[in-house]
Amino acid sequence: MAQDPDPQELTQAAFLLRLSARPVILAGGGVARAGAESELALIAEMLDAPVITTWNGKGTIPDRSEFAAGALFGQPEARTVLESADTVFALGTRFEAGPGEGELDLPAQMIQIDSDPEQIGRKYPSRLGIPADAKAALAGILQALKAPNPLKGVADRTSVRPEERTAPARATKLRDAALSRAGRQWPEQMLALTAIRQVLPDDTTILHRHAESAPWFNPFFEVAVAGTWISSGNSEYPVSEAAAAAGAAPGPFVSFCEEDELIPHLRELEGLEEPGNITFVVFTDRSDPAKESALSEAARATALSVVVTSGPEELAAALSDAVNTVSHSILESDISWSPGAD
Repeated sequence: MAQDPDPQELTQAAFLLRLSARPVILAGGGVARAGAESELALIAEMLDAPVITTWNGKGTIPDRSEFAAGALFGQPEARTVLESADTVFALGTRFEAGPGEGELDLPAQMIQIDSDPEQIGRKYPSRLGIPADAKAALAGILQALKAPNPLKGVADRTSVRPEERTAPARATKLRDAALSRAGRQWPEQMLALTAIRQVLPDDTTILHRHAESAPWFNPFFEVAVAGTWISSGNSEYPVSEAAAAAGAAPGPFVSFCEEDELIPHLRELEGLEEPGNITFVVFTDRSDPAKESALSEAARATALSVVVTSGPEELAAALSDAVNTVSHSILESDISWSPGAD
């Protein structure tokens, strides 16, 4: 259990953030685990700070928020923004969430909050490290930021008027640059993500287990509602993991997983009654499209069927149908899950 934050450290953090000219928030999985999504949104607005998330922190702020720069930690565009900040406010992250992260040249003024004291300053030095639960720490910092500015006449981030905010433009510029590059690098995959997002209700929860598609899926799938993204892969039981998560989902539930990990658990899915609707999507990368896939072959031994799709439009149409049924569905897509690097 995380320790209670030190009130004096929270006051000090608020003081440093109040005076920062170009703050950037980096949110990791610790924000999601603490349930601190609302506090994160409030502090981003109060500080006029763009929010970059790690893959594990994806979904802690909706991608449609004007302050959301996306789950772009590890992408070259995010590196530029982080290294040009005068303060990085790191929340619940181990700085290990992207294949291209490398070593960053972060500003000397970094404020780091983590429930694990051993993570403070482990990867990068922190000017101020606060070992605490993200929700409790952010609530305390927000309270301190609402107090009158103790330094009269000194620039104060909390007094920025909406029409003078710069974070929305900074966040949009970062997102647009990354999406433009991704569109050139992975054209079919980006079309697929756009098509998938268009047909799924905003409150659809996504459980992403497909490790090979993570480099393009995790950073660039748009999360419309905070808390509707689950990045997994640690469990050996994709069906039971999906069932447990779907029970708490606010809306439809879609799991993107690997063919090899789903096949051994088809019988489990066949007998699953609650919750009523889980859609599994598998990217297969089949070398011979005319040949029946291993997934379809395995499903023939059960009461389950696999809907095989080709291209982004067919996948989107099948997804639209699947999430509106009352039964579990399995969709197979021929979209390449490992299209290569730059």
